[in-house]
This record gives sequence, C-alpha cells and structure tokens, in this order.
Amino acid sequence: MVNLKRMGVMNVTPNSFSDGGSLLSLASFQNKLSEFSDFEAIDIGAESTAPQNDSVSWETEWERLKVYLPLLQNYPGALSFDTYHPETLEEILRFYQDHAMTQDLIWNDVSGKFDHFAKDFLSYAPNFHYVFCHNLAPSRELAGRHMDYVDDHLNLESLRDYFGGFKIPQVIFDPCLGFSKSYEQNWMIFENFGVLQQMVGHNRWLIGFSRKSFLRKKHNLTLDQKDELDRIHGKLLQTNLSKWNDEVWVRSHT
Repeated sequence: MVNLKRMGVMNVTPNSFSDGGSLLSLASFQNKLSEFSDFEAIDIGAESTAPQNDSVSWETEWERLKVYLPLLQNYPGALSFDTYHPETLEEILRFYQDHAMTQDLIWNDVSGKFDHFAKDFLSYAPNFHYVFCHNLAPSRELAGRHMDYVDDHLNLESLRDYFGGFKIPQVIFDPCLGFSKSYEQNWMIFENFGVLQQMVGHNRWLIGFSRKSFLRKKHNLTLDQKDELDRIHGKLLQTNLSKWNDEVWVRSHT
C-alpha cells in the first residue's frame, strides 16, 4: 500500500516552463503558499532546468530565492529546495539555523550526484532529507543540460543499477521524469513505476509529472491549458496509486 505525500511546486523564476513569473511578488508567493498549507511539503525552485533555458549561477539563484525565505518560517510542512548548487544550500542552511527553524528540510538535488556535498548535508540533522535524482549529465555544472545526455537504451534494469546500493533512510529516490529521457522513456518509467520500486527495493520515492512536456504531448495540450493538464494529472494519480508501494512524494502544481 502506498503512503502518499504531497509536495507543492513553487517556482520563483522568470522563465519556468510551467508557471514562470507567476510567483515573483511576495503577495503571490504568500497566496500560493497558503494554497499548499495542507500539503506535506512545498518544493521551491529559483532556476528553471527546462532544456531551452540557460543555467544560472548560484549567486543569481540565491538572489532570487532569499527574499522569500522569511515567509517560510511558519509553514507547517517540510521545506524542499530544488537546486543543484551546494552553495545555495549553504545559504539556506545558514538562514534555517539563524532563525531556529525546525521543519524537515529536503534537498531536491536534480544533479544526480550523491557526493560529499550531499553527505555533509545529511549529517546536519536527522530531519534533513536528500532527493537523489536520475540525471545523466556528467557534472553538477551541466545538470541543466540533461537533454544532451539521453541514453537510448535506458530501461528498468539500468535504472535499478543506477539507484542500487543506496540504503540510507534519509534518501528519497526520484526517476526524474523529463530529465535525460525521451518521450517514450518517460512513459515507460511512469507506467512501470511500481515495478521499478520493487526492483530497486528502496521504500522512499518521489515522482513528478505535473505539467511535464511528455504529458502535454500525449494529450496535445499547451501550457496555457493548465486546468486541463491538472485534471489529467489528478486522474493519472488516482488510477495509478494502487500500483505504487511504500512512501511516495508526488510533486504537484495544484
């Protein structure tokens, strides 16, 4: 049986493919935050990793992000930060500690690099968690260029091998739909997500397919049709929950 946990998506970027620019004012950010008040977590991103966008420095990412942090101090759920820059995480940790915050903290690291930065982060506190993503870009610096590194032979067995060996309770696995994957590979993974969970043998996962391009393509929809995309997302979620196992965080824009 699946233990579903909801993670609301909040992008404070001018060019996010799904909601770019819509949360840039403090008022709009606060309003969206209140909509996610009953979610188990929110996931905040300050750099768009959509392949059509250029990467930004950690300094730019931090400048975008820091003005919103005071609004998060009383959020009742976990705080997740979508970044592959360890320097940005260091600044977030400094704010978290300076303000004696107690929420669970999640580093949603799309780089796919479980390195000393990730290990150091997990050593801070038992309520800190790390999302290990499937991204085939060869370095953190190239994480945003993930579509330059698509494996034509990607299958469930290679994903099992990619995630194999991690038995750390604080780590959450994410097949990272939309990253380093073709249209067909995204659907193969989504349709076999429960099988992948069993093959890997890990009990904490995250999956994100809300408003993704492979979802839009299948249903011939544009990003302007957000209500229909969100309806389809909700329907797919309900029809697939019975196939999933253990703890699953679902990233959702609504």
